[in-house]
Amino acid sequence: MFRRALLILALGHACVSPLQAGPKEASFDLSGLVKITRVVDGDSLRSGPLKIRVHGIDAPERKQRCKTAAGKDWDCGVAATKAMQAIIQGSPELLCKLVDVDRYGRLIMRCLAGDTDIGEAIVEQGLAMAYRRYSQDYVTAEQNAERAKRGIWQGPFDAPWDWRKKN
Repeated sequence: MFRRALLILALGHACVSPLQAGPKEASFDLSGLVKITRVVDGDSLRSGPLKIRVHGIDAPERKQRCKTAAGKDWDCGVAATKAMQAIIQGSPELLCKLVDVDRYGRLIMRCLAGDTDIGEAIVEQGLAMAYRRYSQDYVTAEQNAERAKRGIWQGPFDAPWDWRKKN
């Protein structure tokens, strides 16, 4: 509980806009503009010292490789990282809402770059999967990408959670 409270306080310092608590309110509205200082990979961001995991998605790890339909290896993890950078380019401040804090202390957040839900955008490109274990929010976007054989769906690949277990 203490770690969660520290993260909440730290998030308040990372937000560009102040937390929305009135003088008599004891609770916080943990939504607001968050300044992104680094794209770690296709589903992880940094805001200064804070680690942010994008809600409802799981992208290939940076070192992960996938295969094309012809069986050729390609760097799908690097492609996912570059896609996330492109999605938020021009929007270094994202409108984010805290969903949870995971067991590693990362803030699980749903974020918008302008009107674009960044989780949905990267799943729609086929460079992340809907993380059904935690959310059903991006299942339709994943199905669209799979049908169109975009990104990782063009050939065989390990789901990111399976790749992490193996590596």
